[in-house]
Amino acid sequence: MKKKVISILLVLFVLTACSPKATSEDSISLMTWGGDFIPREIINDFEKETGIKVNYKEVQSNEDMQSLLETSGDQYDLAVVTDYMVDILRQNGNLHKIDESKLENFKNINPNYQGNYYDESNEYSIPYAISTALLLVNPDAVAEKNAKAITSYEDLWQDELKDSLVMIDGAVEVMGIVSKALDLEVNSVKQEDQDAVREKLFALRPNIHRFETNTPEDSLLNKEAVAGFMYSNQVYKAIEQDDSLEAVFATEGTPIYIDSFVISKDAPNLEGTHKFLDYIMKPEVAARIAEITKFTSANEKAVDFLSDEFKENPIMTLSDEVSSKTFFYTGLEKVLEDYDFIYSELKMQ
Repeated sequence: MKKKVISILLVLFVLTACSPKATSEDSISLMTWGGDFIPREIINDFEKETGIKVNYKEVQSNEDMQSLLETSGDQYDLAVVTDYMVDILRQNGNLHKIDESKLENFKNINPNYQGNYYDESNEYSIPYAISTALLLVNPDAVAEKNAKAITSYEDLWQDELKDSLVMIDGAVEVMGIVSKALDLEVNSVKQEDQDAVREKLFALRPNIHRFETNTPEDSLLNKEAVAGFMYSNQVYKAIEQDDSLEAVFATEGTPIYIDSFVISKDAPNLEGTHKFLDYIMKPEVAARIAEITKFTSANEKAVDFLSDEFKENPIMTLSDEVSSKTFFYTGLEKVLEDYDFIYSELKMQ
């Protein structure tokens, strides 16, 4: 009897050992920001079509994703990070190269968004969503405060705008527009430049009513603020709800962000990962994502599936004038520690 039990256990062990691991072959693990950044309905459709389950982890920042890829890279297949973080992860050896031979739809990616500073050879990243950060303004409310019309970052320092602004809660973004208002290089490592940025930044503090990253547009919709600096998709959504609000591209220039898919160096399911990437790059899928998220698509073939309203919106389709003044936040690794210290000082005021 004892031999019989042992034989059964051995059979079960062999069968278990030979069976496919659900975490490796039947699923992929993806991390990026929350909300509808990668719409749940798109993920559901992919799961139905392929049978591959997508485990979606929501994180708060690029730095959070960096930490997870560095310490737990074998637990994640994919992440979507901003351009500067692609550069950091690539240089640190945390990424797996993209296998274009497994991506029939890679050809659909707009070359204008490829070959940039963070991945010049297009080996480690696939552009997903393009966004900018700009000003959202209630022109009537600004006029009621006897302030002049807001057309530039410099205009945010008007005394009349005390306790009337909402800002993205991020050191890089806020100090970036201060640098632009001073006509300085963004992310300058020069001490005199950082001192000038700090002084001007602190002069803006009385005008800032709220720091908020996820829903800054709410402060204009509920009349708490008359102007704010936020991401393009947030501006788009706000104007959909209140057409008295206006999008303003500051005369000093507009930061642009390219959020891209990257593969973990130790990704457990490379085959499933490439299937997901190829699915996301289908033109009709990319168009659906753009319409839901209100981000500009990096997929140039998606335009055939986009609504006329989306294609004609100047927030989504930048004019040549605005495009010519866009800029990246480069060289962040050299200033981030200093910026975080200055920014924490600001918020304690």
